[in-house]
Amino acid sequence: MNLRRVLFWFHLVIGLVVGLTICFFASTGSLMAFQPQIIAFAERKISVPEHLPDAMCLAPSESLRKLQGKIGAPPTSFEAFANPRTPAQVMTAPDRVFLVDACTGELLGNGPSRVRAFFAHVRDLHRYAAYGGTRYEALHSITTAGNLGFPILILSGLILWIPRQWKKVHLRNALVIRGDLKARARDWNLHTVGGFWLALPLLVISLSGSVMAYDWVNALLYRAAGTPSPQGKEERPKAVNLGNVELLDKLLPLAKETDPQWNSLTVRFPIAANSVPFALDEGSGSRPQEKTQLVLSKNGKLTKFDTFDKLPRGRQWRLYGRFLHTGEIFGWIGQSVAFLAALTAVLLVWTGFALSLRRYVAWRTRKARARERAPVLEAV
Repeated sequence: MNLRRVLFWFHLVIGLVVGLTICFFASTGSLMAFQPQIIAFAERKISVPEHLPDAMCLAPSESLRKLQGKIGAPPTSFEAFANPRTPAQVMTAPDRVFLVDACTGELLGNGPSRVRAFFAHVRDLHRYAAYGGTRYEALHSITTAGNLGFPILILSGLILWIPRQWKKVHLRNALVIRGDLKARARDWNLHTVGGFWLALPLLVISLSGSVMAYDWVNALLYRAAGTPSPQGKEERPKAVNLGNVELLDKLLPLAKETDPQWNSLTVRFPIAANSVPFALDEGSGSRPQEKTQLVLSKNGKLTKFDTFDKLPRGRQWRLYGRFLHTGEIFGWIGQSVAFLAALTAVLLVWTGFALSLRRYVAWRTRKARARERAPVLEAV
């Protein structure tokens, strides 16, 4: 048995073991590929009404307390936008988003939309193997472990893709989808062509997914960047309340003034007594280079102002990985490539299973025919 054949069987066995896991991630990931655009389209008719120039807006603390009374739950975060017609977003547990008029403290629309609820369910399935608030730890461990096998499949598949003979007909079969093929030849052609052209996006998606799923993979990324890995994960308090929300009356306008080009500003609750952290974004939220983290003391003093270029290299790579995973870092083109890659992953699993089944059936058929041709020794 030569080395290529050993690699083939290795590729086949790994594919059979992790194939369903890959299909699970790819199918749920493809559903979320254009989530921002779909939500924006669904909520396109909801906007903040124009206010008179001399209209007095409520203080941020008054607006948030009023909203809390209307929602019936304490907010976990508040996001405001530079465009005065864009509704602010108030999030409550578990991931319910309300569109609001921050000036008057009034709710806009009909509460959390079904579209957002759908994507929240799909995200929980994709990220945590959870549904309806229940997280299935055993299934989550299996799916994340299965994702570790995907880069191995991609790399071994690329090696197996190399034609034995560099002839035009062989390259055509390995590079171009052919519509004149049937059965095993068709499955092989789709498997080979799809795996070759989408290998790089699939490799980036699978590796970045492992970084987000495993602390030890994340630590390897930081080590490769020459940056000490973060110790533990920041846990936010389970009991959320507005707390020192009055600090926002003074600090929210100051936070906006720190970056004249800001597009969105986010603050999370509860708020500490001595300082308030803010997250500013100059874009649509999909490019880490446009994000800024700042902290203002209760007296209005700027104690921290971290733009992307000031972050440790490991943290920068980690943020790049997050938005490379969805393709959002390259805008709608990147999202389209990620979507196509996810569909291709489903196709690879389907054709891979089909080829394996055809191989097994052919093997059983050969065994049966061999037994039929074997001479029968009559008992003497």
